[in-house]
Amino acid sequence: HLSNFGSGCGPEPAWACGDPLEYQGYDYETVQIGEQCWFAENLRSENYENGDAIPSGLSDSEWQNTWSGAVAVYGEDEGCENDFSDVEICNPSLALSEYGRLYNWYAVDDARGLCLNGWHVPTDQEWMTMEIALGMSELEVANWGGRGTDQGSQMKTNYGWYEGGNGSNSSGFSGLPGGNRTSYGLSANAGGISGYWWCSSSGDYSEYYRILSHSSGKVIRESYFGPNYGFSVRCLKDTE
Repeated sequence: HLSNFGSGCGPEPAWACGDPLEYQGYDYETVQIGEQCWFAENLRSENYENGDAIPSGLSDSEWQNTWSGAVAVYGEDEGCENDFSDVEICNPSLALSEYGRLYNWYAVDDARGLCLNGWHVPTDQEWMTMEIALGMSELEVANWGGRGTDQGSQMKTNYGWYEGGNGSNSSGFSGLPGGNRTSYGLSANAGGISGYWWCSSSGDYSEYYRILSHSSGKVIRESYFGPNYGFSVRCLKDTE
């Protein structure tokens, strides 16, 4: 469900983009970017929208071999190493608080949905709409790899990125380097290196996603990782 913060007598004002909301016991900030309303934090829920639990706590081998939706927290694998961060990212409780959960593609593609009613995991095209709103050219937006100029910098937080890779966060997207869980079940690339976010689109060969990197101000568009990777998820409000 969706609720406002605050108290007092009389009806509460109607929710508007930019107001916080609550979903499955977690509070989220939201942000208007162009004509779209985005979560300004990564999803943390352990359940599909209908309340069904997403399998969690998978071992490395279970994660590698599942054909079903699964969710993880960075650092849950047996061999997590923290090489880059002064945050103890191999502590799952701290990683959950900082970065949210990591979902495999099967969870993203499940008809039960990850996002609250009236919201959804954005498509590749909807990510492009945001990137264009931040100034990426329509000629470049459909390319692969690093695209644009400073759109990634506009989306990255102004803290938490490795070797001076912070952004301006002028968009309010507040992208953090939450890393991923690889198809082998291993935690990788958090601690300031990169953040990965699923699109709800898939192509002929693989699923689409976005990467923000400490070493680039661009937004990376790729599709070569398979469904057993765990990436972050953002929710986008349905259009009226």
